[in-house]
Amino acid sequence: MQEMSGFTALPVSYENDTVHYMYIKIHASSNDDATYPINRTLFVVNVPPDTTSKTLRDLFRKAGSVESIYLHNVLDSKGEDATVPAPRPKQGTGPPDVEPLPSLEPTDRLLGSSSSAHVVFLDTTSLERAIRLPKRFENKPHVWKLSRGKDERLIGVSYLIERFRRHRPPHEAIKKHADSAIARYSWIRSHPQWLMEQRARGDTTTSLGVGIKAASMGENGELLDEDGFVIVQRGNKYGRSGGEDNTFAAITPEFEEELRQHPEKKKSKELTDFYRFQFREKKRQQFASLRAQFEADKKKIAQRKASFRFKPLYCYVASS
Repeated sequence: MQEMSGFTALPVSYENDTVHYMYIKIHASSNDDATYPINRTLFVVNVPPDTTSKTLRDLFRKAGSVESIYLHNVLDSKGEDATVPAPRPKQGTGPPDVEPLPSLEPTDRLLGSSSSAHVVFLDTTSLERAIRLPKRFENKPHVWKLSRGKDERLIGVSYLIERFRRHRPPHEAIKKHADSAIARYSWIRSHPQWLMEQRARGDTTTSLGVGIKAASMGENGELLDEDGFVIVQRGNKYGRSGGEDNTFAAITPEFEEELRQHPEKKKSKELTDFYRFQFREKKRQQFASLRAQFEADKKKIAQRKASFRFKPLYCYVASS
């Protein structure tokens, strides 16, 4: 009987003599949870991918009466604790909802590797007998029977075909999803005050409509970010449109007030020598300027030499 970090290995075998090992131990928690009673709950990890409540019940009913079974698919738990649900706005005051795409996974999909389960028994005695099941099945593992009938799971090629089909939803569903996403995006763009209110409520998940904040303005009226890069704006057939509703950038109130008080700051503040070709071009211009200055100086020196004429100094000596 194998033990590892407090878990005991419980082997089960398939019809083709393949052995799969689950690991069990008594559920322990610092909180008194009514869903998982401490003295009646068994924690099971590494359940087979085709596990159902029925297959687990068939296994653990050999230890006693099973009250309930809770399966935990690792594919469903990824990232659940990373985000906090945002507060819902009042009815009619928020943006339209995005029409979701159909589920991309079969409804009876297989469990991910290392999925777990909680098995709750009716009494403590049944739990104690369940802990001794690994010793009972050590030499002759329990036969893991596949579900049949209405509880049958899609496995093998049937599962892959169904998953392939679901990952290619009909064009009508894709169009509804895209149209609703664009409608939500446009609504948030036209209601910046709503987004500010959501931020004040602690909503950190709604990111549509924030845009890149403008820090300065170029000489031709283009918006520049803090690094001096031009912020891309919505364009029309003939170039960038001038309407405020068509911009993707957001000018902060502080920057707008600063532009009113200091109009000279509207001049371009683009970075110099940021790119290598800018540095090379600047050096080339400096060398050309030095060469031109050198040639000009040579001409001036030649002109001065040509205009220089020797004028002898005559001395007169008075005769006695």
